[in-house]
Amino acid sequence: MPLTVYELEALTEADRGRVLSDGESVWGKVYVAKHGAVSVNFFLTYKFKGAKRNLSLGTWPSVELKEIRKAKNEAKDQINPSAKSKREPVDPVEQAQLKRQREAAAAEVERLKIEADRQEAMLTQQRRLQSLAAQQARLTVKGLFEQWQRLELVKRADKGSETERSFTRDVFPLIGSMAATDVGKAHVQEVVDTIKTRATDTQNMVRTAKKTLADMRQMFGFALDRDYIEADPTARIKKAKIGKDVERDRVLSEAELIDLFRKLPLAGMADTSQVALLLQLATLARIGEVLSARWEHVDFDRRIWTLPETKNGKRHEIWLNDVAVRQLKKLKAVTGLTPWLFPATRAKKDRPDFADHVCEKTVTKQVGDRQRPGDAPMTGRSKHVDALVLIGGKWTPHDLRRTGATIMAELGVLPDVVERCLNHTEEKKVKRIYQRAQYEAPMRDAWRLLGERLELMEARAKGFADNVVTLKTA
Repeated sequence: MPLTVYELEALTEADRGRVLSDGESVWGKVYVAKHGAVSVNFFLTYKFKGAKRNLSLGTWPSVELKEIRKAKNEAKDQINPSAKSKREPVDPVEQAQLKRQREAAAAEVERLKIEADRQEAMLTQQRRLQSLAAQQARLTVKGLFEQWQRLELVKRADKGSETERSFTRDVFPLIGSMAATDVGKAHVQEVVDTIKTRATDTQNMVRTAKKTLADMRQMFGFALDRDYIEADPTARIKKAKIGKDVERDRVLSEAELIDLFRKLPLAGMADTSQVALLLQLATLARIGEVLSARWEHVDFDRRIWTLPETKNGKRHEIWLNDVAVRQLKKLKAVTGLTPWLFPATRAKKDRPDFADHVCEKTVTKQVGDRQRPGDAPMTGRSKHVDALVLIGGKWTPHDLRRTGATIMAELGVLPDVVERCLNHTEEKKVKRIYQRAQYEAPMRDAWRLLGERLELMEARAKGFADNVVTLKTA
């Protein structure tokens, strides 16, 4: 008797290997998969020209029982066609084999077509790359810089803005329009020598020349890696031959800091610029880190200011003493509705809809403008040419960072802790990794001591705390 769907659905794992009959030479064998699913492979057994054949009709339940029987009827019609059809008997197994062969041949033709298309696409790409290489061979230095900035400089914390300013001032005027492949050692040396000619009695420009050379070396290394040039024109220029750096060691004495607290409000500087200087002094952060800070990284509740990207590439957390908190709250009332602590007053020329932070050089320039006693005011700059002159000589915002660290040391903070507060990288890797946590409490105490000392000096500047003893400088 023919099988029913209910009989098939009633099959279990116990029926594995069982052979079922559906009548008319149709039979099925029961299979059980690893996960327990039962299936039945159906076949039609017949003879064609004296040879016994087994034709696969399909597998239940993937193929319904009625479809399996339909396939049986079609196969039988091929084996024994009716007299009315006037067709010759055909072996279904042979027909199935011929069908598979035709499908395989068609697949091979399609594969060959795809391969031919791929080869043609590769040839087109090779021609395009050859054309591009020919163009790159005449890539100008300025064009090379733009590619380097887009692909590499953008990874720096300042997105390459400082390097762009340096190149715009010292590199592009001399070799910016030259083809990068034409630049030689003499051209690079001319850039370095031109920078050194700007030296003054207080600044020998050696460090600037070395920094520019280092950036040029990175840019031409980038070009060399991409076969834009065949040789690095900076390779034979040694930094040591440029000259010796004059390491700044200016530290403001406590008497000078008290004087600075008196002079700063009268120096004609914007309130935000004054806040930036005092915030730098109280936190030991770099002036660029102060001016590019975002409000989202200031946590007043935890008294933590996080610097997610710093000069050494490491995340840095600063504990905010009372001086820092006071300055930040003053600033919050002015710029708190913007993303930046120190937002720019003007949008970028190429991004009129984009508000950025102020230029990281702005406060340094303001401080320098106010230490030019006897000089006439520059056009468009401050008239208070001597407002920030201190007895110890010219100073810069970066000297405040060094001064704050010195105060910490004079208050008994261990050198390793001061280095951590300055966010200097520990040279020994093991020490850098395993002693990180143990510095948190000493660092917090160091910032607290610094803040307390600054508050006492500020009080003396206002005429209070006259009984405070000034620490001796080293």
